Amino acid sequence: MTNATDIAQKALSRLQAWNVDPTPEAYAILYAHYEGGNTALSETIEARFSDEEPPQSKQLERLHARFLGGEINDDVQFDKLANALVNQSSGLQGLAHALTSSAHTFGAEVQAQANDAVGNSISSDVPGIIDRLLELTKKTVEQNKMLEQKLDAAVDDICELHDTLRRAEESAQTDFLTKLANRRKLDNFLQQLIEDAKRERRAFSIIVGDIDHFKSFNDTYGHKVGDQVLALVASIIRSNIKGKDLAARYGGEEFVIALPETSLVNAAEVAEDIRAEIANRPLALRKSNKEIGNVTISFGVAEWSSDETMESLFDAADAALYQAKRTGRDKVVTVANHLKESA
Repeated sequence: MTNATDIAQKALSRLQAWNVDPTPEAYAILYAHYEGGNTALSETIEARFSDEEPPQSKQLERLHARFLGGEINDDVQFDKLANALVNQSSGLQGLAHALTSSAHTFGAEVQAQANDAVGNSISSDVPGIIDRLLELTKKTVEQNKMLEQKLDAAVDDICELHDTLRRAEESAQTDFLTKLANRRKLDNFLQQLIEDAKRERRAFSIIVGDIDHFKSFNDTYGHKVGDQVLALVASIIRSNIKGKDLAARYGGEEFVIALPETSLVNAAEVAEDIRAEIANRPLALRKSNKEIGNVTISFGVAEWSSDETMESLFDAADAALYQAKRTGRDKVVTVANHLKESA
């Protein structure tokens, strides 16, 4: 059996051969691959990468999110909330049934007293019958009032649980810092988009963007200012897309925009508008108001074709993004342009 040291050495050697930085995500992916036990992960790595066609760091990060990402806790939380909602709904049904039974019981008792009065019409116990009816009425009213209060409380609990479930679902699909969609929501959105595009034969495109020299910016001004820049970039992206589009923070300083029913040319225009607005937005420190220049962003743009998977679509956009970085940054490169420049 291969021990942990051997597996670790194989993972590090492979990263070195691929000239990929040994980030925690990249190392974890290859360690899991060589350890075995995750067949889907190993098949994906073997099918997509080789020494002749090595992966980029971003591709390994995506595989990490896909195969090793922690979504179990979210699912467990959803299950707990959903079960609580079901239990409250069952309780609500029980209360409604109790109210109905109480009404039926009251009706039967009244009918019995009425039959007794008719059967003993010459009886002098009319006052007694009236007293029993009044007592029965009072008892039923009190019981129904109590049940109605429980019913109202149950309805309030269900409404609160519903709101909690909705907020939890939104939170699990939203990046806390930028308020854009997170990786989980984007992956689900793109998978559905591919299925729709295959069925309806409609084009769509994606834009992959990465803030230029963001690590150096963080090192110079600190992570707090860096977070403010990420939020600003997200705001600019959000203001440049339309209702059907979905923008996500995909990790670190990387952003992805999915554009349904959008051609490569039109997607490149959207990317260029965002790039220009970011580049021309001056930055200043909040406390001192000191100007610190600006940041720029590079974009890679790809259009989906009918034979592509989500992974191959990302590979194409990543290749265009890498070309933008390699040829000067602060630019938009489409897959078509990338192929021309690489030829």
